[in-house]
Amino acid sequence: MGKSYLPSNIRNVVLLGHQGVGKTSLIESLLFITNKITKKGHITEGTTVSDYTKEEKKAHISIYTSVVPVEYQDYKINVLDTPGFFDYIGEVQSALKVASCALILVDATKGVEVGTKKAWKEIKKRNLPAMILVNKCEKENANFDKVMGQLKELMGAKVAPVILPQGMAASFNGVVNVLDDSTNDSYAQIVEQVSNYDDALMEKFLMEEEITPDEIKKGLKVAIAGANMIPVAACSIRQDIGITNILDFICQYLPSAETKVENNIKVDVNAPFSAQVFKTIVDPFVGKISYVLVHSGVLKRDQVIFNSSKQVKDKLGLIYTPFGKDQIETSELVAGDIGIVTKVSSLETNDSFCDMNSEIVFDPIAFPQPIVFYGIAVNNKNDDAKVGEGLKKAAAEDLSISVERNAETKQLVVGCQGQLHIDTIIDKIKSTYNVTCFTEDAKVPYKETIKGFADVEGRHKKQSGGAGQFGVVRIKFEPTDKDFEFVNDVFGGAVPTNFIPAVEKGLIEACKTGVLTGNPVVGLKATLYDGSYHPVDSNELSFKIAANLAFKEGCKKAKPVLLEPILSVTITVPSDYVGDVMSSISKFRGTVGEMESVDDEQIISAFIPQIEFSKCVIDLKTLTQAQASFTSSFARYAEVPLATAEKVIAAYKANQSE
Repeated sequence: MGKSYLPSNIRNVVLLGHQGVGKTSLIESLLFITNKITKKGHITEGTTVSDYTKEEKKAHISIYTSVVPVEYQDYKINVLDTPGFFDYIGEVQSALKVASCALILVDATKGVEVGTKKAWKEIKKRNLPAMILVNKCEKENANFDKVMGQLKELMGAKVAPVILPQGMAASFNGVVNVLDDSTNDSYAQIVEQVSNYDDALMEKFLMEEEITPDEIKKGLKVAIAGANMIPVAACSIRQDIGITNILDFICQYLPSAETKVENNIKVDVNAPFSAQVFKTIVDPFVGKISYVLVHSGVLKRDQVIFNSSKQVKDKLGLIYTPFGKDQIETSELVAGDIGIVTKVSSLETNDSFCDMNSEIVFDPIAFPQPIVFYGIAVNNKNDDAKVGEGLKKAAAEDLSISVERNAETKQLVVGCQGQLHIDTIIDKIKSTYNVTCFTEDAKVPYKETIKGFADVEGRHKKQSGGAGQFGVVRIKFEPTDKDFEFVNDVFGGAVPTNFIPAVEKGLIEACKTGVLTGNPVVGLKATLYDGSYHPVDSNELSFKIAANLAFKEGCKKAKPVLLEPILSVTITVPSDYVGDVMSSISKFRGTVGEMESVDDEQIISAFIPQIEFSKCVIDLKTLTQAQASFTSSFARYAEVPLATAEKVIAAYKANQSE
């Protein structure tokens, strides 16, 4: 059975940083130092505790956030290992939601990288307390001082070294805790910084009175909790140097789980129970696995709960604490702790659940919307159901994924964060269901309209023994602001009243298939003004067919044009990349609207054709080293430029002739 800890002794720590800086390896080192494992695993061998899925072992990278508790002395540190690749941002967002503090890892040989900047942006946005680990101090070209300079340039004066390296690169052989050496220059820096956030200490500092080590330690803890100081520690994860020092620092100085307040609910063991699901795994054997953070009270096995997000009662079974892929059964989870409940049908990611008599709904995790869209196809139609089920589970596990069958194109479309993301989804479906699917270009839901005027006749006559078919309509076609407009302007019974609804119905059905690309026609006004009928052979079907014939002829003569969906796009980038963004938008037939400067970033509004958007996203990710972020929504339909329209029409005709 898992051991229970007080909230004050729990640390929920999210690991952030660029890909390859050592986040997953840090967990192996922490577990090795605390005697939880006897041998450290390796990413390349697929033997680490936190990278345990088939996809991660194959790719040799973290893909999913995993939770690994590290028990040290009287403390429990729930370490949330997040992916470094930016396609898996949804996993990072869920981990950030439950963390009480962050560890940002930096490579001592590479310094501040794109992933460092993105991690800083996330913790700055949330005012999340953080610590920085400068790893790989043993490697050739490692330079702690240079990295410190880069960190101060990025984060400002709040960055302060607390664990210094002894030597560097080949001569690196240990670390020094600054707080144990009051003669160190870095200690004096900490004293000055801490004093800025404590009036009593500031007065002592200005009066040049002695500030005791205990006062400094207390002040440092307060400054870190308020995100006013960011301590920096040198280490070598590969050599296990500095790891114990980091463990001590986390337990003594980083905020506990009880400091996290959500929706005015404090972390209190004695308060009514409340919790939230921050991650879901749909396991083909176990079923639904819900990762939860307990905000208040105590969660016990077999407990009756109220899913306040869905307003339904449910009942728990067993509860567990996670350890990578393993689940350790426990009798309870106290406020501030992270655990797992299984097979609770109503629970989904972002759901709040609580005591029946104390309802609370926590703010949801803000997952990024999908930005790249792929069509999904199969070679074997018999695999459709399994692929569909696999995609449904992927979207349940990762809320930055969307899956829908487009009503207009009839294509199964998956929205995600990029190529790596979709590759992972397809790999997982293959390994889980033993079926293969592949991507294709997402079809664009084009529409057609007319820009001119036409006056045409639709004549249908059929005589083949017995009752014949006869119907003639004369219709004027012209543009309108409405999707479709029908006007009955017939006089003198040229078309009998009982057949006029059939004419309108025939036109509405005809509008589903345009004359250019077979796409729906909008913006069409049809005025029925004349026609003729046969007292015996005319019927509703005859006039529906006549209307359809008139439609086809009328659209051809009334200057038909192709319309495409235009997206309203917001692109957020570091200011240095504005020129690249403008060029890319232009290259992909987009137009730039308003621009807004926020801190050192630019928020650019633009309109980009849907068919070009995914290509533009990929281009901008490359140009900005993946520092661009996007949101998009449908804006309007607009006429496709002639040269582009000709290509689309030619491709449609070629496909029809196959």
